[in-house]
Amino acid sequence: MVYKLFKSIFFVSSFLIYLTTYSLSEITSKAWSTECSKDKKRCIAVIINEIKNKDKMQTLATAYIQIRSSKSSKENKNIPILSVKLPLNADLKKNPAILVDDKNLGDLKYTHCNGADGCVTKVVINNDVIELFKKGKTLTVFMGIYGNAKNMKIEFPLKNFSKSYAQLTKK
Repeated sequence: MVYKLFKSIFFVSSFLIYLTTYSLSEITSKAWSTECSKDKKRCIAVIINEIKNKDKMQTLATAYIQIRSSKSSKENKNIPILSVKLPLNADLKKNPAILVDDKNLGDLKYTHCNGADGCVTKVVINNDVIELFKKGKTLTVFMGIYGNAKNMKIEFPLKNFSKSYAQLTKK
């Protein structure tokens, strides 16, 4: 009796974990946009991937680019940083892979995880990567799911990236 109960609980919980992990989203943010703080001093180029859960939208992942200044060798240089916020169920031992269309750009590095942001990754990108974003159709992130051998695939369309990035670099 206890064995049957345990077996039933195991199968139901496995099925629910599978559904929550792999019922990936429709992308609600169909194009990149530029968003700024109220004082217009800080801006980002951003796209959001959300899932619909019981008639309300929940953010699955967010990708954004910030321009930071670097003061190396006596010159101010603007450096683009790609950040991707991923769900909390990430396997932190596996760094997420990032691709533009089918070209592998390498791995992202986790910086932290918390309840407000999920698991955040950041990487400095160069002009070659920016050009790939401008010419590409889809930015894809593959991330490991804790306790699962399969990876989750999250896609962000690159529509309007060129326009948003141009606005970002003007500021």
